[in-house]
Amino acid sequence: MRMRRILVGLALVAAGCGPMRSAAPPVVPPKRVAAPVAPRKAKAPTEPRASELACVNHPRIDSWETRMRSHSSHNWTARRVLERGQPYLPRLREIMAEEGLPESIALLPGIESGFRPRARGHFGDVGMWQLRKPTARRFGLVVHNQRDDRLDPFRSSQAAARYLRYLHRRYRDWPLALAAYNAGEGRVDRALRRYPKATFWQLADKGHLPVTSREFVPRFFALVRLSELGVLCQPNGLPALQQASR
Repeated sequence: MRMRRILVGLALVAAGCGPMRSAAPPVVPPKRVAAPVAPRKAKAPTEPRASELACVNHPRIDSWETRMRSHSSHNWTARRVLERGQPYLPRLREIMAEEGLPESIALLPGIESGFRPRARGHFGDVGMWQLRKPTARRFGLVVHNQRDDRLDPFRSSQAAARYLRYLHRRYRDWPLALAAYNAGEGRVDRALRRYPKATFWQLADKGHLPVTSREFVPRFFALVRLSELGVLCQPNGLPALQQASR
């Protein structure tokens, strides 16, 4: 009897040492399901736009464009100039854009020097942009016997861009700014004092600007047109969105 009580007691103790309830199953956090991502719509390709300079209209520009397209000597010269400019133009366009100018201004050395970095003019103008010493120094270039930054195509481009930006802000018009770049601010200012509200084209038609400037400006705009063959301009002279087939 005593032995039976001992065995029953041991059984109760063993039962008391066991788990009182089954352990709760581990909580598994629900899997996050990523929301479906709508496929991005492919952007429709945009048509190239004409630059504002390619759409400047005037009979003087038309005349130079006709010469560059139809006259063998002018056509050869224009194409040779554009070919010579190809190694420089990508960086020159970047420099113009960095200074807030139309990228097509990068074509101006085609008229100034034919894209020759070591070109020298008759009046002390040197380099691709044909800068004179005072102007070069005025816009940050080093010019002395041991160093002439005008011969560096990219340093000189940065100085020329700053100068052109200044001229455009002063005259608020690209033809007048380009005339001042070619002939000097003094020549343009004297003409405008005589005819304060005149455009470049009016001053050119009246003969109040040098002959070189009268040809320099429309010739540049014609070169821009020639280099941007795939553009179409609206009748009001603004760039159009669609391409032209020429």
